[in-house]
Amino acid sequence: MTRPQQRLVFGSLAAVCFAIASGFAFLGYWLTLPFAGLEVGLLAWALDALRSREGDYETLTIEGDRVMLEWHAGTRGERREMNRQWARVICDCGTSGRNCRLSLSSHGRETKIGHYLSDEARLQLAATLRRKLQA
Repeated sequence: MTRPQQRLVFGSLAAVCFAIASGFAFLGYWLTLPFAGLEVGLLAWALDALRSREGDYETLTIEGDRVMLEWHAGTRGERREMNRQWARVICDCGTSGRNCRLSLSSHGRETKIGHYLSDEARLQLAATLRRKLQA
């Protein structure tokens, strides 16, 4: 969602929440108002947390004999370049196909990749990377 769309959704949800709480407060159930405020505050916090992570990304590029990793998470970003012949794919799964951790290793340095992927997608990426690095 764009920022104006987020504001519209937030404003609409807050208006509906406070309208319902005000109706109950008018009937004498005034304790609904503080809880409605808490609910709207938590929604604002959740949208802000999502907005702070909207620029996070990971890219992996293989060009000739170079493998380039670039990522940005929160306020941190980094770039790492390695030789294709020395790069090794490491995929450790806690149980069969679950809780998988994927990383690329080269010259004793291991870099985790696939933070934003599901376990199935990490396993597919590991297989694809092994094929691409051996070619």
